[in-house]
Amino acid sequence: MSAAPAPAPAPDSAVRALRAALLATSPVTAVGVPDLGRAVFVGSGDSLASGLIATGFGHRALSAGDVAWSETLPAACDTLVGISHSGTSGATVRALRMARTAGLKTVAITSQAASPLADSADEVQSVPTLRVAELVPCAGHVMLAQGVAAVCGVDTSPFNRALAKSLDRVRATVDAQLRALPETAPNAVSVLSLPELCSGADFWVLKLIEACGLAVRNVPLEESGHVDYFIGPEQHLTLQLMGPHGRARFDRLAEALRTTGQTVRQIDARDLTDPDVRDAGILRDIATAVAGAWFAHGTALRWGRPPFRGGAVNMDARHIKLDS
Repeated sequence: MSAAPAPAPAPDSAVRALRAALLATSPVTAVGVPDLGRAVFVGSGDSLASGLIATGFGHRALSAGDVAWSETLPAACDTLVGISHSGTSGATVRALRMARTAGLKTVAITSQAASPLADSADEVQSVPTLRVAELVPCAGHVMLAQGVAAVCGVDTSPFNRALAKSLDRVRATVDAQLRALPETAPNAVSVLSLPELCSGADFWVLKLIEACGLAVRNVPLEESGHVDYFIGPEQHLTLQLMGPHGRARFDRLAEALRTTGQTVRQIDARDLTDPDVRDAGILRDIATAVAGAWFAHGTALRWGRPPFRGGAVNMDARHIKLDS
């Protein structure tokens, strides 16, 4: 029996809700951090995906646990920037406290100005909370990514309105991709990208894991050509997230991977947002992340894999929160 057609992950009500939340929410106001120097942005999960925005400005992004649990601060680091929507992610708070004790400049990016993370920082870049109900969440990342851009010196004041304007295009792209998906879940998924979409691509991986409970990996475009060519014969889905660059390479690699039996889908992110707006690349990366959350929700429904394993996963997250 064939699987039912893919339900839309972003019906009109969901698009309207996110658009309304974006238009009703105050823009991110830059705190004006003076001279980051050589900065390292740290976070975990969605927050680390947000931190990857900073790599486009010559900074680094690391898992907060790499700092906290190795008890070693990054080399050649002048400023440590901790990212956590709640301000209570244990590894991120510990990493920021280590940096402050060692005399490094510290910055917190959070929606909670009264939080352990904020208390551990010299400067706090606050981000508003988007008030929108979500099953597979992206709203926190949308605002934290803007906070990262603001700390890097970007004027993010137009971003909420510009992103709200793009949501119909995001939804149309996602719906087209869902209609073309295989009817049954693959054994695993690879997400391919170039650095211009590194934050969005990382977010796709996180959301596909959360929503579908599958093994999903993030692969630089060229490395897929050297390694993924050998994946098989099990069912494998390769998602190519394409920005303005490297289209010919994406096409050639897709052709090669299909010869080994893989299913390859190309997701063109170039038209998700208006290319003429200021800082279009950052907006494109954030819009790509929104598409990833909606796509992950849709794949879970199509493949009969209820998000978060249908409630089987304990969501209290105590194992990642700051302990006493």
